[in-house]
Amino acid sequence: MQKVLMLLSILMHFVFIAGYFINSGIIFFTSYFWILFSLISIFIGLRYYFSKVNLTEKDLMYRILAIILTLTAFVSLLFLIYITFIDPYLYLDIK
Repeated sequence: MQKVLMLLSILMHFVFIAGYFINSGIIFFTSYFWILFSLISIFIGLRYYFSKVNLTEKDLMYRILAIILTLTAFVSLLFLIYITFIDPYLYLDIK
């Protein structure tokens, strides 16, 4: 069940990033949810990475998924900070 939740969280981050490029922008309500979701995903990924799994063959898979979730959430958060603080200024300079 934890693997499924981690995979769904990773997919949600990709959907947020794809939605930004498809819609050529972002709705501010979505950005607030995206920031909150990124911070929660970072903490969940770190918690899954440092947790102890009972079966040794699942330990490697959980750690890999936790690392991917943490990195995806961190990159997503950096991307959101980039489009929030830098992209509006570039948009105003072009128009």
